[in-house]
Amino acid sequence: MDAESIAGLVGLGVGLLVLLALTIFESRSYKREHNGEGMVHHWLAEHHMLNWRRKH
Repeated sequence: MDAESIAGLVGLGVGLLVLLALTIFESRSYKREHNGEGMVHHWLAEHHMLNWRRKH
């Protein structure tokens, strides 16, 4: 591996770590602002995905 490949992999790793950290931060702040309801649960409830078995 040459230096450019190593630098690219390091950059990719740092970028993924930043993305993960921002996702965790956003998730926690959303839960704090919406009384403990998570983003995924809110989306599923809004699109009526949580009670799909009851309709059939």
